[in-house]
Amino acid sequence: MLLDIWAELSVYSIPEIIAVLASLTYVILATREHRGCWLAGIIGSSIYVIVFFQYKLYMDSALNIFYVVMAVYGWLMWQNRQSKVDMLAAATQSKTTIKEWRCTKHINAIALTILLSALSGYYLDNYTDAAFPYLDSLTTWSSFLATWMVVNKILENWLYWIVIDAASIYLYINKELYFTALLFGLYVIIATYGYLHWKKLYQ
Repeated sequence: MLLDIWAELSVYSIPEIIAVLASLTYVILATREHRGCWLAGIIGSSIYVIVFFQYKLYMDSALNIFYVVMAVYGWLMWQNRQSKVDMLAAATQSKTTIKEWRCTKHINAIALTILLSALSGYYLDNYTDAAFPYLDSLTTWSSFLATWMVVNKILENWLYWIVIDAASIYLYINKELYFTALLFGLYVIIATYGYLHWKKLYQ
């Protein structure tokens, strides 16, 4: 019995806990606009690729491959922006380049996300053994969008994350990924702080 429990912890919980800690580090640093967030993101997302695949959350697994790629891109993008600031700005000038989207851009982005979620959800539901195909698809495509917004410092990305993270809590509790569900509960709080902090910097 004890050996079975230890085997379960070794295969799932320990990698999950490491991924949770790395992911939490990522989002905290991201709210502070610290470039090191992308290194933590690479570690956490790489582990989650495997963990989510084991739990048949195939869209989430694919999403984390995207996260790794975007983390590399984010690392390079934020370095380029910082270099320009170092050359052109005074030492006390803010390094932020935070932007807002127009309402029409949000509507178009959300409509496209829903369409893609419906298409991938239908495929997963009918041709694979995926768990929660439609919800998994919705949170995944929404996360693709929100991640792109983070990299490009779109202020409203944090509002998207609040909704995505809240929906993800339900998904992970049902798959018994309790540490990850707890992480996403913290994400809701951190995303709220991130929005308020970025809004202050933007203004």
